[in-house]
Amino acid sequence: MLSVTPTLGTDWNGEPAVFFQVILADNSVPRPQLLAFTKQISQAIIRQIRPLEEWGVLPYFNFVTQSEQARMKEPTWA
Repeated sequence: MLSVTPTLGTDWNGEPAVFFQVILADNSVPRPQLLAFTKQISQAIIRQIRPLEEWGVLPYFNFVTQSEQARMKEPTWA
């Protein structure tokens, strides 16, 4: 895991939320183990930070790889 960036906002239903963007190193986890790995990370963050209990916000997670993140930052030419 390279980084975790939280952003406060509201979810699609207008409820207070925290959005965690988690950037993973490319090929850091074999594809068959990716779901279990991301679930472990999500649960660890929720256990430590307790966003609903401590902040009153619902947690949401977005996992991307380092190369996916780099592609998202590239300008799109029309």
